[in-house]
Amino acid sequence: MKAVRTSILVRLTLWNASVLACLLVAFAWAGWLTLEQVLRQRAATVVRESARVVAGSILAERRAAAARGEVETVRGEHEQAVLRELRAGDLDIFITDEAEQLMAARQPELGEAIERRADSERESAAVVLPRAVRDLMTAVRAQRDAGALSDSSVVIREITIESGPARAALLRVEPEPGDEGEPALLIAALRPEQDDLQLLRQVRTTIFLAIPLALLLSIIAGFLLARRSLAPLDAIVTRTATITAASLDDRLPVVNPHDELGRLAQIINDLLGRVGEAFRRQRQFVADASHELRTPIAIIRGEADVTLRRAERTAQEYREALGVIHGESIRLSRIVDDLFLLTRVDAAAHTARGDALRRDAVDVSELVGDAVRSVRTIADTQGVAVRTVSVFDVVPPRVQGDAQLLRRLLINLLDNALKHSPPGGTITVHLAGEPGAVALTVRDEGPGIPANQRDRVFERFVHGVHDPDRAVPATESSGAGAGLGLAIAQAIAHAHGGNITLLDVMPGATFKVSLPLISSAGDHS
Repeated sequence: MKAVRTSILVRLTLWNASVLACLLVAFAWAGWLTLEQVLRQRAATVVRESARVVAGSILAERRAAAARGEVETVRGEHEQAVLRELRAGDLDIFITDEAEQLMAARQPELGEAIERRADSERESAAVVLPRAVRDLMTAVRAQRDAGALSDSSVVIREITIESGPARAALLRVEPEPGDEGEPALLIAALRPEQDDLQLLRQVRTTIFLAIPLALLLSIIAGFLLARRSLAPLDAIVTRTATITAASLDDRLPVVNPHDELGRLAQIINDLLGRVGEAFRRQRQFVADASHELRTPIAIIRGEADVTLRRAERTAQEYREALGVIHGESIRLSRIVDDLFLLTRVDAAAHTARGDALRRDAVDVSELVGDAVRSVRTIADTQGVAVRTVSVFDVVPPRVQGDAQLLRRLLINLLDNALKHSPPGGTITVHLAGEPGAVALTVRDEGPGIPANQRDRVFERFVHGVHDPDRAVPATESSGAGAGLGLAIAQAIAHAHGGNITLLDVMPGATFKVSLPLISSAGDHS
């Protein structure tokens, strides 16, 4: 059992770790993708807005220069002035004409070259653009020429420059009316992604370190929690293992009756109670059966011993001794048969509602008539009348069961009534209907059953609850003298899904048997 408990503990821990690992990986992956998307969107927004700001500033600078009457002496002078004043952080900005000749740039090397050229007032000379920027401009111009892009749209692309990946925005700026001689411009704003990639690498490293650590801590915590939760179960197993047939009165401690383990302990305690009661009844049954069997066996042995000790006996004496032995052997055989019948009926009553029994449609009226005919001869000998009364409105009233066992039930009730009916008395068998059932009562006019004995009337091996001094011949199958007749009747009724009760009707004793009708007749009862 220890291995089973450990296996459950390990399985709980592994399930907890597996679920947590899946959740952590899912959340980490979702967080990683979300962060990457946010960084990409932020970079795209920054370069797009920066390109638009530069474009607006250049147009404003041109208007201001025109208002002051200034003439651009060096090509790209106004554009470089705008970039010089621009606060754009880590952005690289390139401004070219439509021929992709660089006019101004915000980048340390190119910016210094443009400024030196402006200071020396040399004519416009081509300064080489980064290849990736030139390729981007060429590709976008081809798309615009093909009509795939409008002239005013901002194009966002991811390119690779010498320092690594970068997010680029490309914007075309047309000269305003009145700006004669001013060329159309291409503005490229680049934002290197090294910082974003470094952040993603740091986050990835953190995830790779945090997930195993969190998983390890979860496994440890889950193992300890599961072991603590299963500790009461281990205590229940250990305590239950110490309970034997001699200690069925012991009970498991119930710490919390409202949780699963508490309910399990309560169920086991209830089971122990039922098993203990079954053991008690079994011991009592064995003791009572031994007592009942001992009497006829002792009589048979005594008669045999007396007969064998005497050397000379008359034929009449032998005949009398053999008669006693024969009578006691018949009684012994009936007791054994009754015990076997009780075992059979009890087994049927506790296995799937009597699957061990025959399940035939039995006409109760015919069953009553047959049972009454069986006891009428003995009843006439005793001077007792047996009459039947039927007020059942279903013809025929039928139940499902074993006809032989149901007949035995009625015979036992009639035999019990015959034993305790005085000469000149009447036994009444009453057949009536109940909702979904047939009710059969057997009433005698005997002394009745005292109140202090009514609770034990259906117990096995209980003798003389009516009148212990009365000795009346019994029917062949009643099991008279063993105290099993009413117990057998009750067991048969229970095996057929019914019940038998002792009614509080005086004088005499009245037993009522209720059996479920076959469903087709139940609606008419």
